[in-house]
Amino acid sequence: MMDLRIQKTHRLIESAFIDLVLANGFKKVTVKDIAARAMVNRKTFYQHYQDKYDVADQITQTILAWFDDLLTKRASLMCEGVGMNQSFRQLQPELTQLLDEWHRPIKSLMTIPQIQGRLLTGIKDLLMRHLEPVLQRPATDLEVNVIGGVMLGMLTYDFTAGRPPTAVELSQLTHSLALVFEGRTT
Repeated sequence: MMDLRIQKTHRLIESAFIDLVLANGFKKVTVKDIAARAMVNRKTFYQHYQDKYDVADQITQTILAWFDDLLTKRASLMCEGVGMNQSFRQLQPELTQLLDEWHRPIKSLMTIPQIQGRLLTGIKDLLMRHLEPVLQRPATDLEVNVIGGVMLGMLTYDFTAGRPPTAVELSQLTHSLALVFEGRTT
């Protein structure tokens, strides 16, 4: 377990980094700016991070670990026979956390081309790993891209609507997907 002072310093630095990237763009952000915004000296910054790219990488790894945990919980619910609507209700705390805690970090990382690629590749790798047990075979690129697209669409909806989809919206989505892909109404 990480010392509470270290955790606080990481939160301050990462929060300052996110604020500055969203306000000024990644290219204009300097370690000096991050340290000043976080109210730590540059020496303290360098005790925790190598540079601004390291801050972005560590935030990315934290998000991917969180996403991995969410997919693990979803897979567990699927193994128990829990459908999509009920899963979203049970995963509501994690989806709320996505909106509250991860919206700004993800938004800032998506403005950094190098990091955006790592984040999306990491998510794709996680999807492939989590789909295999469900499909009981390796997932194809098509499956990963389509299912990933649906998941990305859900995340985008969360971000733009400012809330996870309701049970009614999820039910309607399930119905629409059945119509589009299977040509049936149930």
